[in-house]
Amino acid sequence: MADSKAPLVTIITLNWNQPDYTIACLKSLGKITYSNYNVLVLDNGSRDDSVEKITEFLPQLTYRVDFIDNKANLGFAQGNNIGIEQAMLNQADYVLLLNNDTEVDPGFIEPLVERMESDPGIGITGPKIYYFADPGRIWSAGGIFKRSGWTQQLGVDELDTPQLNVAKKVDYVTGCAMLVRREVIEKAGKLDGRFFMYYEETDWCARTARAGYSVWYVPQSKIWHKIELTARDASAFYIYLMTRNRLLFMRNLGLPKWQLLLSLVAVDLRTLLAWSVWKRYKNIRHLRRARWQGMWDYLRGRFGPPPAQIRAG
Repeated sequence: MADSKAPLVTIITLNWNQPDYTIACLKSLGKITYSNYNVLVLDNGSRDDSVEKITEFLPQLTYRVDFIDNKANLGFAQGNNIGIEQAMLNQADYVLLLNNDTEVDPGFIEPLVERMESDPGIGITGPKIYYFADPGRIWSAGGIFKRSGWTQQLGVDELDTPQLNVAKKVDYVTGCAMLVRREVIEKAGKLDGRFFMYYEETDWCARTARAGYSVWYVPQSKIWHKIELTARDASAFYIYLMTRNRLLFMRNLGLPKWQLLLSLVAVDLRTLLAWSVWKRYKNIRHLRRARWQGMWDYLRGRFGPPPAQIRAG
């Protein structure tokens, strides 16, 4: 039963060709103890049998779930924006973005909402995130911005320590799981669809701060993420988007052009040179094209989905 006194939380999860992950996530959400929530599942133009599998499974759930078929791969940013718009229409007090490749602790929502309710100046909260395959090892405990435009997730690969069990203000929390106040969306807007994926949640957190709200890591909230970083790092798709989107993120911060140019030379061109010269990088030299394309597309203002040759690679 929903408790009308508790703020309404709409949980949004995005599926793309991963119906088994999504169904496992939905089963996990069926065990949560928060009293006033609903779930919105969006399929982002899957090419497999995701829509059929998920819609056949939904009647088994005992909580409210709505399903939207986006019909196309809109990326993480714009795909989630469709859900955010629906959540706002449904008068959600909070929107919770949650990766479909996660499973959650039954009590993960309450600490996030309680931290929000304790201070109207808090705009976004995020949980402690563990590796699903190594349940005691942390994948993310919030993050910070660096002058180079790179971001740094805190606590990566660490076991729990007293320092990581303290709630604190951070620069950003990962879009894997983030609770966002309705007023933040009204003032700072939705995710920036130009990013497609990667850096969009970081940019959102930065805009939240510019709108006058803080971002908090809340370790009392816990979830587990089914991720393998090494496979992602070897992808042309990943390298392209991280290269282009880091520069777009820096531009959105309002940094001067000279600093953007310095970062492009000191980070991107230097990396291209290292990949070409140093023998230890010989196994990833095929990714040089993706980094160069990311730089070039940033400079000419080409954003959104990666070009076809990058997606194919």
